[in-house]
Amino acid sequence: MLDSRRCHWVRRWAIPIALFAIAFVPRALHPVSWPMQWYTRAIGFWDGILARDWTQTFQRYHPGVTTMWLCGAGLRLFAWGQGLSSEEIIGIAPTKPGVIDSAVSAGVLPAAIFISSTIVASYLILRRLVGGRTAAVAALLIALDPLYLTHSKMVHVNGLLTACMFLSALFLLEYVRSPRPGPMVCSGLFAGLSWLTKSPSLFLIPYMLLVLGFRKLTTSRSDTGLPVGANRLLKTLPAAVLIWGAGAVLVFVALWPAMWVAPLDTLRRLSNSLAFHVQTTHYNPVFFNQESTFEDPGILFYLATVGWKTTLVTLPMFLVQVLFTLRRCGRSKFRWVTWSLLAYAVFFTVQMSLGGWKQIAYLLPIFPALDVIAALGVVQIAERIEHCCRPRSRSIASTAFVCLVLVLQAGVVLPRHPYYGTHHNVLLGGSRTAQRVLPLQNQNEGLELAASYINGLPRAQRAIAGLHQRGAATFRYKFVGLTTTIDDPRVDYRVYFLNHLMRQLDADEWESQWEADRETSPLYTVSFDNVIYVWVFGAPPPEPAANGREYHLNYQLGEHICLERVRISSEQLAPGDTLTVVPVWTSDGEIGESYKVFCHVLSCDGELVAQQDGLPLNGIRPTQTWRKGEAIEDSYEIAIGADARADTYKLSVGMYDPTTMTRLPACDAAGERISQDRLVVATLRIAEPEDNGE
Repeated sequence: MLDSRRCHWVRRWAIPIALFAIAFVPRALHPVSWPMQWYTRAIGFWDGILARDWTQTFQRYHPGVTTMWLCGAGLRLFAWGQGLSSEEIIGIAPTKPGVIDSAVSAGVLPAAIFISSTIVASYLILRRLVGGRTAAVAALLIALDPLYLTHSKMVHVNGLLTACMFLSALFLLEYVRSPRPGPMVCSGLFAGLSWLTKSPSLFLIPYMLLVLGFRKLTTSRSDTGLPVGANRLLKTLPAAVLIWGAGAVLVFVALWPAMWVAPLDTLRRLSNSLAFHVQTTHYNPVFFNQESTFEDPGILFYLATVGWKTTLVTLPMFLVQVLFTLRRCGRSKFRWVTWSLLAYAVFFTVQMSLGGWKQIAYLLPIFPALDVIAALGVVQIAERIEHCCRPRSRSIASTAFVCLVLVLQAGVVLPRHPYYGTHHNVLLGGSRTAQRVLPLQNQNEGLELAASYINGLPRAQRAIAGLHQRGAATFRYKFVGLTTTIDDPRVDYRVYFLNHLMRQLDADEWESQWEADRETSPLYTVSFDNVIYVWVFGAPPPEPAANGREYHLNYQLGEHICLERVRISSEQLAPGDTLTVVPVWTSDGEIGESYKVFCHVLSCDGELVAQQDGLPLNGIRPTQTWRKGEAIEDSYEIAIGADARADTYKLSVGMYDPTTMTRLPACDAAGERISQDRLVVATLRIAEPEDNGE
């Protein structure tokens, strides 16, 4: 009795909990979210919700509503907790380095929970369709699918689309197995969520009709593997379609406020965009078969995607199960599930091939179906191993085979954390071969590592890094300096990355410089599978006033800022010279305003002779972005007038609020308030101009 209860507990709770953990942990840790446009749209969507401006919930034609509900909720909660505005959370207003990274993690978290929950739900449905062992293997392969993992770790639509579409399809198969209203209602609800996510999910309508129609024609056959009760499908088909459609439409309307106030206009905009995408290629070229082209690469692009984005486990096991099915081997219930999921994968691929825009991510929804078919192949091989072994060792041998397959899948995928998109099937030559066929680095893998590397170089705060705009969003939120385009003449570092080189994105902006740089050694590279993904060329910016005089200080400005030291280019000047002033600031990281710095050269009687005001680091690092303990090495150039008289002068610095022109209170080390809130940091001497007369 005790063993029976323990077995029931494991089946009911332990396995689902373990599956959720295995799916959730790699998705939630270290998100890699380069497509920041959905990050911005999610904030805009929630701004509309909170303002009750329902039309603002139409952010994009995809329409991406599920992404914006889930990820936007995480982003909004993070913003509230940190006291950040919408402008700050999307990067329009300056924020501290690392804030956007933390916000992305908060935005990905709800999506990771949702996707992991759908994987557990898939296991529960598959357990009824094909048995517990097959369901567990399938769920683990789905949870550890590298392409699915990649798109589950970002604020975007494709991961959620895949979760909703696949669960809708599985509930549909559950209805076919046992015709009851519940599975059909659930299938319709998840179909509605799929429609709210991305328009290709309209595929579920013909797929639903195909599956139900096919089962209607074949349900009386003796080899279908369906229970006798499935014959009722013949009588309930119209009602089932009605239930499915009603559930999908209900969800679509109820969860999208734009449909509440302008349903016809919303649907018109969606349909116009759908037609445009079917007929038009992408505005950026696609790389395929060693060529960068604006032309449609055709269905071969997606066949190559299946080959290289499956693993050394899922690809052969998928082919084995298809072969078993064609030869009518194994259990009949495995065959009808295989045919149903194979139709799902094949027809969705055909649908996506009709459009002019082709991206690897567009094919993601078929990968869970491929994983389930692969799991069926694994279990069928395990069952054949049982038949070939002695009775005492049958269970051990088959279980060992299944465990070996799962360990192999985990060993191939998990070491790539968090850059699962760098995986390419080693059976087809891995990344070294894939780079000649498919575009690599679709999620800008490695750019954040390059940003972290430059952050560790001298004077990174004042450095300017240039790279192609497609990677700028990923790089900018890691880099402490200024990010600009690669052709900007001011750049200190030029960052090239593989995806924009392969696709020749805006090649006229960088190609000649790339040819020159590749003749030299890069400062830094990022590689995966012995393929270089990122190159960094350049040098740190020059140190201002490198050989000048440095003064060690301890002045406090306001409640949060400390002036630790100042370096100047020289104490001895002549009329017409330029004085370089380098204040070094620290703070407690709690500055809420943007303050300006003033640098004044004053005569002995307090007359202002020369000055330079400005935001720290030319506006790259305003004061509200300073982090606790971070040393901000600032710099200002003060031009000494050509008519300046020979005398002794004082150099003073300080800060003020540019909106009120009120200076921050300045105190010395003892806490005493300093007159006029100006810190006198150096004494200067302007000499008589040299007499160059004849």
